[in-house]
Amino acid sequence: MMKKALLLFTFITFSFMAFAQQRPHYTQYLQNMVIINPAVTGMYKAVTVKSGFRNQWLGITDAPKTSYFTIHAPLNIDGSILTAGSANHGVEEPGTRSDKDNYYSSENHHGLGFTVLNDKTGPINRTSLNLTYAYHLALGEMANLSIGVGGGFSRIALNTEVLRFEDPNDPSVAEGQIINWLPDINAGFYLYANQFYIGGSIQQIVKQKLSFNENYDTGKEVPHYFLTAGYRFWLGEDFNFTPSIMLRNIKPTPVGIDLNLKLSFRNSFWIGGAYRKKDSFSGLMGFTISKNLDAGYAFDKSISPLSTINTGSHEFVLGLKL
Repeated sequence: MMKKALLLFTFITFSFMAFAQQRPHYTQYLQNMVIINPAVTGMYKAVTVKSGFRNQWLGITDAPKTSYFTIHAPLNIDGSILTAGSANHGVEEPGTRSDKDNYYSSENHHGLGFTVLNDKTGPINRTSLNLTYAYHLALGEMANLSIGVGGGFSRIALNTEVLRFEDPNDPSVAEGQIINWLPDINAGFYLYANQFYIGGSIQQIVKQKLSFNENYDTGKEVPHYFLTAGYRFWLGEDFNFTPSIMLRNIKPTPVGIDLNLKLSFRNSFWIGGAYRKKDSFSGLMGFTISKNLDAGYAFDKSISPLSTINTGSHEFVLGLKL
């Protein structure tokens, strides 16, 4: 029976580490780019708080459920005093063509942030905590280049109590939770201006061995590479649309491609669509509730072989600027 338990551990670990993206999918990453790229930390003038929840593949038991909380702000070093971002540190996304014409790059400044992430898939639960830092360099009057890093740890747990064995007294079941504590290091860059952005990031830079059983220790975390780019076009004074792309490279899986299109009215209301290669089509919408509060929602319709056994994925994001 122990052999059967070991085979199950092997299957779970191999599936988790080799054939699935180890980091969660996000459809609303355009509303919170810092979740995949630490270089965005401190980009905006305000203290920016975002909270999100994703319920993936409804209809499939134990499908992924992801929640996160991020907070970051621009910082300026005045002698020995660390002060919150002033009017010249950080930028605001232009809501109108006039805002675009009056856009100026931020002065050189620092950014500091904190990210908490929880991702649960079946018996595997990942919780990650990261401090993020970025330095934003002015490139003339119109653009900034930022370099960012994130560091912290991940707690990856396998709950054996929810696994079913023919023998309920199998010693593997008695272990309860098997926990791995791993360092979590990320890095990225972000080039941004009034009409475009280009960014790249790496998550899980350090390859770490991951084992849920002493007899099977060949599992490992692998680096995740992301490349993003977008360009904003204006339709009159109040409307703009932004096509964008994200490429994901997670070996040994094929390169993932996300294509997005977002139409906005004065940054007060936006709708859009997305296509994830061989995976899903998505519809997105969001609106500003008040000057400092906004909300977004996305629905993914699967087109992969899983489409016959799930009714789609839902994702919500709530943002606050202070």
